[in-house]
Parts: sequence; structure tokens; C-alpha cells
Amino acid sequence: MPSTKGRKTKQYSEQFKHDAVLLTFRDNTTVKGVAEGLDIHPFMLSRWRKEYLMGNIVSDNKRPSKPEVPLKLSDNEHVAQLQKRVQQLEMENDLPKKVATIRGSRKSEKFEFIAHNCRTFPVVLMCKILNVSTSGFYTWRNRPVSQYRKREEWLASEITRLFRLSKERYGSPRIYAQLRKCGVSVSKKRVARIMRQLGLKARCARVYMRKAKLHEFYARVSNIKKDLPKPTAVNQQWAGDVTFIKVKGQWLYLAAIIDLYSRRIIGWSLAKRKTMQLSLASLAMAVRKRNIRDEVLFHTDRGAEYSAYYVQDWLKRHNIKSSMNRPGYCTDNAEMESFFHTLKAELIKSTHFENERDLRTKVASYIQHFYNRQRLHSALDYVSPINYETKAQGA
Repeated sequence: MPSTKGRKTKQYSEQFKHDAVLLTFRDNTTVKGVAEGLDIHPFMLSRWRKEYLMGNIVSDNKRPSKPEVPLKLSDNEHVAQLQKRVQQLEMENDLPKKVATIRGSRKSEKFEFIAHNCRTFPVVLMCKILNVSTSGFYTWRNRPVSQYRKREEWLASEITRLFRLSKERYGSPRIYAQLRKCGVSVSKKRVARIMRQLGLKARCARVYMRKAKLHEFYARVSNIKKDLPKPTAVNQQWAGDVTFIKVKGQWLYLAAIIDLYSRRIIGWSLAKRKTMQLSLASLAMAVRKRNIRDEVLFHTDRGAEYSAYYVQDWLKRHNIKSSMNRPGYCTDNAEMESFFHTLKAELIKSTHFENERDLRTKVASYIQHFYNRQRLHSALDYVSPINYETKAQGA
């Protein structure tokens, strides 16, 4: 060990300390041996090693020439930076919620999700969260289109065509039934998934339930329909009701009659007032079309337009037996409620009417040309009412 007695303290540069420490990390070298070779004390070299490991000794080449002085930002720039950071955090927070919508665990589904959202979220971030490689995603994207994907695209275009053809009235069950009629082999769940992905949603309307008025006057007609089995042929059981439609600030009233066997609308009438003449007009149309011979059960709600003495007398003269809802049970006439709900969802809700005449024309077209002849009815195994009656007559 070199003697340090009487020697003045020597100042060493940072570069010298750095190089000396690096020598001690070589193979087959010791701190003592390096210190003797450099004529320095081993304790000093050991202290330099500790400072090096703590990051206090660096090479002159790695030391910055000038200390970095943070730029002073204006208030607007600072706010802009904060807004940018908030947007980035919101994006990172929303991504896991989006990822949670992936139902399967296949890589192809994950890659499809990344491709669909690549304009919203960074590809690298999505790959990291989904635990897939970025190179794998780009390789998948550059592959030729698979047969499954071609089939999926064809189904999407066909479903969209049928959806537009129904004037956006068909949901997935009826679209599925229509595809099967065309000879297309596909599952219900696949049709529902494709429609959900395409954002195709059938028109719908809220159901409003109104409580029937309880008066002793209405109790004289009971609910006969609830104790009878379902009809097995046409002209056994009918049902009727009245609904209201607003056109240019004016309320109009629509009365309709349905055959409960085939769910066919056999009579309807439109007027500005809700009177017994309105209900009688729809009944007269039904009687003219059906030419009934045996007694028919006619079920309605407990409205005055059906329970009036004149209307009840008219029904008896035409061999029609009256039946009415139980007080407080509007679901007793569910078939009519369902028809009016469908009418408002598929026609009234999204159609502009100029006046009463325009409404009358479009309602007539909907009932006669679409609802009775074309619309697939779920209660009839997805057959239109007229086709259902035709099959029943030929059976």
C-alpha cells in the first residue's frame, strides 16, 4: 500500500474517478490492486465505487453541457396541457370499458376490436390491454379475407336490405324468419349479433297503460273471452279497440277490429271524435268483409263507445256476442293493444302526416298492403295473416 504520510490532498477529475471505478469491475482485479496501480488510497477508491453506484460519478461525455431550465408556460398553455392530459386519462379509462364488450377470447375477435377502434385509441395501448402483439395485429390485417368474413359481410348486406325493405319495422326474430324463407341457413343469435353491430333496431313505442273507470254501468257485460279456448278458425272471436293519433296539433281517433284466429285487421275507421259511430263504422266494415253466419264473440274494453245501448243492440242484431275486459285488466285485450303498439312504432312514430286525409291514406296502405299481406307475425309462426288464413283453408 503506498504511503500517504505528508502528502498533499490531490484533486481528481470526475472522468478520472469514473475510469478508475470501471477498472475495479474488470475480471481478476481487486480494489487494492487498482489503487496501487493508480497510486491512490484503496479507501478513496472504495468511496468512489459507492458514489458511482449511487449515480453521483458520471463520465464527462454523459454530463450535460448546460443545465436544462424549465420553460415558463403561460396560463393558456398550461391549461391546454392539462386538458390534453385529462383527455388522455379519460381515453385510458374508457378503453377497459370498451374491451369488456368483447365476448369471446379468440385473437381474431380481439384484432377485429382493435381494427374497429384504431382511430379512437392507440393500437399499442389496445394490444397491451388485450394481451396480443402489435405485429400479430398488423399481420392479421394484411391477410386476405377469410370465407367466414365474406359470409359475415354478405349476411350483413342481406340483413340490411331486408331491414330497409320492411321500412325498419322488423327486429331480429322477423329478419331471421325472412332469411329462412329465402333459404339462408343462419342462427337467430348470429342475426341478432349482426344487427346489433350494424346498429339496426326496429321501431318501437312506449306502452301506456290507462286504468279503466269503474262504474256499475259497465259491469253488466262480463269477460267471456277469458274462459274460452283459443279460436280454431276465422270468425269465431274478434276484438276491437280505439286509439288516438295526433296530427298537426289535432287528435284523431282510430277504431280497429281484429280476427283473433289469424290476427288480420278486418275493419277500421278514422274520425275526429271518439263516438259510437266510430266503433260502428269499423264493425260495419268487418261484417261486410266477413259475411258471418255463426255467432261471433266480440271482445273490447269497457269504453262507452262499445258499451252504449245502441251499440249492444246493433251487435245482437248481427249475431255478435259482446265480451269486455275485467275492470282494471287492460291486458284482457292484449291482441288489440299489441296491434296499436306495432302501428305506432312502425308507422306513426317516424312518419310525417300533412292532414287527416294523408293519415287515412297511409294507415290504409299499412293495414291492407303491409300488415295483412306481408308482415310476418310472431304468433303465427312468422306468417302474414292472409297467408295464414289461406293455409288454414287449404289444410
